[in-house]
Amino acid sequence: MPKSIRDCLTKLTAATLLVVGPAFAQEQQEKKAEPAAASAHAAASPSKPGPEQAFLAKRAGEYTRAVEFVGQPGADAMAFTGTSKISAVLDGRFLQEENNDVVFGKPVTGLRLWGYNNVTKQYEAVWTYTMSTAILMLTGTSGDGGKTVDYTGDTYESSGKVPLHARVRQIDDDHFVVTLYSKNAEGKEGAFQETTYSRKK
Repeated sequence: MPKSIRDCLTKLTAATLLVVGPAFAQEQQEKKAEPAAASAHAAASPSKPGPEQAFLAKRAGEYTRAVEFVGQPGADAMAFTGTSKISAVLDGRFLQEENNDVVFGKPVTGLRLWGYNNVTKQYEAVWTYTMSTAILMLTGTSGDGGKTVDYTGDTYESSGKVPLHARVRQIDDDHFVVTLYSKNAEGKEGAFQETTYSRKK
């Protein structure tokens, strides 16, 4: 083979390797990344429970409730107790909470639904009880993996719309606390009710 042709083939082969080599390496990296991307996509599925739902599901069980009013005159006299049954429903997608309390000598029943929306990346809750015909809808966020969730929503009274802030703190596997906050006329937020849940043994 003439030297000139051999030199051309050598240069052509080198040029091809310069183009194909990095492309091949990139293709291999993309193939390796595909399972991880698929796994992340599966975890963020809008229809399948993920780690947030699994954390909430651990709260399922039966509890006693101690409800205290704070920051109000005569708050001690308004404290009451009750029970709560929390169940994981719809294949672990949501928690359903059924409350039975005695408030000022009268039975009060409540029904709540808790969940985490994989699309909006927010915690969501719906609260109802027999002392009202209103449905309270709350959305929340957490900075510690769901151990503390701050929910916000609006309640409606005869005076109009009233913003509500509810903080749920998981103390341990057997205790969690729900604290309700509202703003006074000056716009300063303060706690007015705290409910401590203790798992029945």
